[in-house]
Order: sequence, then structure tokens, then C-alpha cells
Amino acid sequence: MLLTEAGEGRARGVVRRHRLTERLFKDLMAVSDSTMEAQACELEHILSPEATDSVCTLLGHPPTCPHGRPIPPGPCCGTAQQQVRALVTGLRHFPLGATGRIVFIAPKFHDRMDRLAALGVIPGSELRLHQRSPSYVIEVGETTIALDGEIAGEIFVKPVLTPTGSSGVRP
Repeated sequence: MLLTEAGEGRARGVVRRHRLTERLFKDLMAVSDSTMEAQACELEHILSPEATDSVCTLLGHPPTCPHGRPIPPGPCCGTAQQQVRALVTGLRHFPLGATGRIVFIAPKFHDRMDRLAALGVIPGSELRLHQRSPSYVIEVGETTIALDGEIAGEIFVKPVLTPTGSSGVRP
């Protein structure tokens, strides 16, 4: 079946809204998979373009949904990069010593996600970045893990604020 150019654009928009709302409910609200899916199916039909771009920006313009499928980029994806860095950033650019929560992982290879998950490196987990060179060293729970730069670049985090309002960077 072929779609017209307008139909293709509308379908792309529905897919984008669905996958972004899946990310929203899964990563930030930590709901079950069934709730995530049900809510995404409802919201994909009612979100305005402005609200969709706001959700995308809030999430740091994620490249994939929780199932690993690509999220079609929107007009916000190229223009809001400066604003996003403060909210969600790649592990490579995260401050040393800071505590963050993994928002999403965009692995180049699917089996990486399985290996990282076996080590507790999953969306929602808190981590602390200890070093960047010669490899990235993170602490997740009671586990200390060394990662190469390519894998570190696939992990996106947001700072976890302490009760004092700081990002948990140790002096």
C-alpha cells in the first residue's frame, strides 16, 4: 500500500507521538508496559504538534522508543539541542562525580542492551560517573563498571538532584 505525501506525513506524526509517549510513560513515570502502551495509544491521537515537540525536548530528543524502534525526528530535534543539554545529556558529557538517572539507552547493537541490563544499567537506574579516561567508569548500585567511549555515548542521563538542590557532585 502506498500513501500520498500528506498521508505519509500524518502516519509519521502518529508514529512519532506514540513512540515519544511510550518513552514519557516508561522512562519518566515508570509505569508498567501495559499501562505505557495503553496511554501511548490514546495520546498519539490527541497531542498537538506543540505538545509533541515539548515532550520530545523534555526527553532529550530520544532516537528510539523503549522497544528500540526509531522515533521520527521533529522540527524541535535540530533547534533545541542547546536547551536539552541541561536536562538530558549523554554520559560522555556528564560531570565527573555527578549522580544521574538513566533516561534511555540507544545501543548500536541490540545485544549491548542485554549485556548492560545484566549489569543493572537500565533506564531508571541511578549511576555515578567516576572517570572518563582511559575508559568510562560508572557505579550503578553496588557495581562498578568500566565502559568504552562508544557504549558510554549510547547512555543518556539526567542529573539527580539531592535534597539541597545540587546534582550530587562530590567535592
